[in-house]
Amino acid sequence: MSPAGALLTAVGLAWVLGGSVWLLRHRSYRLRQIPQFLMDLLGFPVELAQSLWGRSGVPYALLLPNMIIFGLFTFVPMILNFYVSFTGGSSISLFDRPWVGSENYARIFDCESILVPKSCSNEGFNFWTGMFNTLWFVAIQVPVLCAAALATALVVNKSIAGRGFWRAMFFYPVMLSPVVIANIWNWMLHRKGLLNHALDTGAESLTAMAGLTGFDLMASVLFAVLLLATGERAMRAQEDPSTAWAAVFGLLFVAVFSWGAPLRYIYDGGVSLSFWFAVLLVGGMLWLVSNAHRLARPAIIGLGLVSVALLLTIQFDSVFDFSGFRPINWLVTPNTNWPFFWLVFVFCWAHMGFYMLILLAGLQAIPSDLYEAAKMDATKPGRVFYRITLPLVMPTLTVVIILALIRSFQIFDEVYLLTGGGPGRETFMIVQNIYETAFAGNNPAYGAAAAGSVLMAVVIAIFTFIQLFITRRQSDL
Repeated sequence: MSPAGALLTAVGLAWVLGGSVWLLRHRSYRLRQIPQFLMDLLGFPVELAQSLWGRSGVPYALLLPNMIIFGLFTFVPMILNFYVSFTGGSSISLFDRPWVGSENYARIFDCESILVPKSCSNEGFNFWTGMFNTLWFVAIQVPVLCAAALATALVVNKSIAGRGFWRAMFFYPVMLSPVVIANIWNWMLHRKGLLNHALDTGAESLTAMAGLTGFDLMASVLFAVLLLATGERAMRAQEDPSTAWAAVFGLLFVAVFSWGAPLRYIYDGGVSLSFWFAVLLVGGMLWLVSNAHRLARPAIIGLGLVSVALLLTIQFDSVFDFSGFRPINWLVTPNTNWPFFWLVFVFCWAHMGFYMLILLAGLQAIPSDLYEAAKMDATKPGRVFYRITLPLVMPTLTVVIILALIRSFQIFDEVYLLTGGGPGRETFMIVQNIYETAFAGNNPAYGAAAAGSVLMAVVIAIFTFIQLFITRRQSDL
């Protein structure tokens, strides 16, 4: 018999024999009370705990087995990892590892400036490159993921057709293995993948359309009609502007303003600056609309007039000339930020459903009476969201942000399988550095890897405490 089997057998015998003796000493049973005796034997541990520690101690007694297991497989490894970070050598046995003190930490901090990883030692370069890439990933991915999860939860919380189907579809990627997710997106994003094939086919169609049908005129008319229609829907008569239609109008304005790029005439990098300037203008317009400000309608009209002026200057045949398009490998092309973008996108796609489900539970806990009262007061949807939904769902959103923050710091599977940390070191994350330090190569450095994991845990704890502090202050206000 295996040691585990012997242990379980011993526990079972102690339960049955010890419980039988204890029950027979404290109670008397008749032959017809055998079923009651068996049920009492099943609940024997609870009665024993209550007799030893009283009724108030029973919950702690019931939690004790779980805490023992949790401590054995969580706290003990954490303590051992902290000890290993002060040792050297390549042996996995604790007794064969020499004590080196803070040497592993000193190598990581052996830098002229930790803000410039190239000025560090080899260990410091790998660690700080991974750390700064991870921080940059967290700073972008966590807000995007939480915003997408909240928006999706708001949509599937409404009475829409096929609501159960959409909930299941958004949650489905969570059940997939990271290996499956990485293979799916690698199949789509490599040089001969589905995305490049779709872009190549679309490019040929648009180029042919531009050459055959006078694409300047067609595209200008199309965008003018779309801007007119969405602007009219956003500014319905006798109603406050619609936030949803204003957002669609804003997307069209950003596209037109970016293509026209009027700022290129005053600045060399005016193309990208035009895009961000358009995003800023649309953001201000949406703020005015969501708050039912008196300047909301003039803002929409003003952006519409700017769009009309730009449509008269845009050469759409040159904008949509994709004859020079060449398929690229989105995951390995350096200095384009595409590998980093796709990591953020794939991570959000794979994990958004989990956080959406948590937020959906928080939204359903909000009393419907509040929304009915707001509807009776003719409150704008944007104001309902900021004044009712967001404050009441904030505790749940805080949990989601903290979970997403911790999970983002731990990203490894998708990166390792999609990009391997490349191209170069553009997507090299801190967990990959810890993994390669400990397990890659013929001379594993468990001490350096343990030191890196301790420092990563400290960074995660700092960000978590800051988030909790800010959230609690907002709730107190």
